[in-house]
Amino acid sequence: MTPPEPRWRRTVTLTLGIAISAAMVWYAFKDQPFGSVWAEITGMRVAPMLGAIVLSTLCFPLRLPRWRALLRRDDGTPVSTGAMWHAIAIGFAANNTLPFRAGEVLRVAVVSRLGRIPFATALSSLAVERVLDALVVVALLSLGLLNAGFGAGVTLPGSTAPIATTAVRVGVACAVALGIAAMAAAYSTTTLALFDRLLPAGRLGRALHNFAARMLGGLNALRDPRLAAAVLGWTTVIWLVNAAAFWIGFHAFNIVVPFTAALILQGVLLIGIAIPQAPGYAGFFELVIVKVLSLYGVPESVGLAFALTYHVTTFIPITALGAWSATRPGITLKQPAEPA
Repeated sequence: MTPPEPRWRRTVTLTLGIAISAAMVWYAFKDQPFGSVWAEITGMRVAPMLGAIVLSTLCFPLRLPRWRALLRRDDGTPVSTGAMWHAIAIGFAANNTLPFRAGEVLRVAVVSRLGRIPFATALSSLAVERVLDALVVVALLSLGLLNAGFGAGVTLPGSTAPIATTAVRVGVACAVALGIAAMAAAYSTTTLALFDRLLPAGRLGRALHNFAARMLGGLNALRDPRLAAAVLGWTTVIWLVNAAAFWIGFHAFNIVVPFTAALILQGVLLIGIAIPQAPGYAGFFELVIVKVLSLYGVPESVGLAFALTYHVTTFIPITALGAWSATRPGITLKQPAEPA
């Protein structure tokens, strides 16, 4: 197992994350009188926001069929749906309330214990899931940018290429990355042999070898064309539903933008959560929404009102479901199951 991160480093990361989030909160609010933002919130249309909350929460159970395809016991039998659901609910609830993205570790620990599978197997399935999420979300971001209608001369910060050109390049890169993953899964023995040549000798090399083997095992779903299509299909559905939740929520504040705006928004959010932040992505979430919507001429006070409302209201259901799951019999978070 990887040795635990030094406490001082975790403290620095948490402090930096809170500082970054605080700075983003300040920046988002600095030119917006709270009275005007509150007026927008109290004047929202309730029905579309309720629809957005339902769709946002629906994304979590939609992860179940995909995870069942990716995560199997060593004998090939599936893990129970109940074990997976409790792990998902607890994991995402923890990400909303705890630092260091602790929910990812808790999710693996819960499914490992309840599903009676090795911790490393569960961890590798989550890593593969995250790779698929990133590829699909970035591909949808590329599609959104390609059809955003910003004009041929508009470029992204730090780039001289038009947005449409950047979008095509990103889409091609995603397709290539997915192809490489599929080839690695199809020729896992050869891939692992090539990987071993790059590894250092000793304990670290063995640990990296074992993790790589688990990762390739998690990619086994891509070896079967029908199963790969199902996994990619479910991943696409998850993120289209997530984007639909944003888009329907826009209507609660009379924000009239194309669906591609929601694709762009969720893509930028997913890319940005890699930087250290406070639990629940406070500040960063609001600032990204305000800036993306401003590209479509949405006033910042309206964008901030939507961001705050959406963040708080969609935060509640999965956090409550995770808290309920944590009280179920047989769930303890003290120690993950021992590897088999």
